[in-house]
Amino acid sequence: MDHFRNLLFSKAFQVVPGALYNQVSQGLRESGNLLFYEVVLREETPWKHLRDQVYPALARYLRHKSLSPELPEGVVVSLFFQDRFYLLEGSEFMKFYGEIEGLDSEAFHFRVRDWTSNTEEGENTEDQDGFRPDLPAIRK
Repeated sequence: MDHFRNLLFSKAFQVVPGALYNQVSQGLRESGNLLFYEVVLREETPWKHLRDQVYPALARYLRHKSLSPELPEGVVVSLFFQDRFYLLEGSEFMKFYGEIEGLDSEAFHFRVRDWTSNTEEGENTEDQDGFRPDLPAIRK
């Protein structure tokens, strides 16, 4: 499954040299109300890492931001690999999971539901002061 990286990069709407990332991402932020989610890929990063760690974490993050984890609008996923950033629309990044895993839309829906209904192993939904990260709140 080593070919996943090139397939994923082919979904990018823009490829940015690392040194220009802040400038390009700032320009995109100013042109629209966009949320950026940054992912670092190393040469040795396997598909399994994205499948088991990155996608579930992103789905939970989007849910906490009150965005659709299945087709997030206004989200840009920045994949940093070597000396470049590959910018993907959030919906394209999420669709890619279904494509590479061979899931139809219904199966993908249930996968996302599993991700968002389960907390990470060892994650505590409530700490000592009663703050619940799964609810929108502002800490004082």
